Amino acid sequence: MEQSQVQVRPALITDLPSIVEIYNQGVEDEVATCDLSGFDSEQRRTWFHEHQGRYPLWVAECGRTIVGWTALSRYDTKACFDRTAMFSTYVHREARGKGVGTILRRHLINEAKRLDFHTIVNRVFAVNERSIALAKKFGFTEVGHMREIVYKDGKYIDCVFFQMVLEP
Repeated sequence: MEQSQVQVRPALITDLPSIVEIYNQGVEDEVATCDLSGFDSEQRRTWFHEHQGRYPLWVAECGRTIVGWTALSRYDTKACFDRTAMFSTYVHREARGKGVGTILRRHLINEAKRLDFHTIVNRVFAVNERSIALAKKFGFTEVGHMREIVYKDGKYIDCVFFQMVLEP
């Protein structure tokens, strides 16, 4: 897969099965999400509709195949956090290590600036080396490391928290 062949666009409801498939791979791989089981498209329909307007969802497409997605989400419901967003990025197993995450992250940062967010944050399992490397590649600052915060499949997992203050 050539990076030049990957295009990022707003997600459509028809993309939901592919988005869910990629997310469920993250659940199965146990390094990217705290969810203990996967979802089906119907279970994620409300979530999809919540990612419109100020908190959009985008997909990375190569040809006609969805190879990843990224989304901004509300950090907190309190008004004082309206200029802060959390984000998620997931890449299809077969597309990992091929630049899709980089393309999605670059797009996400640019869009977060356009949407007038001041800062974006995320948490990453401390064992997720690819996500940590991607955060560092883009200059995110590690702002916290919480030990044994996640309990999953009989073991405790540390999380690392990253933040980027966006320049106008």
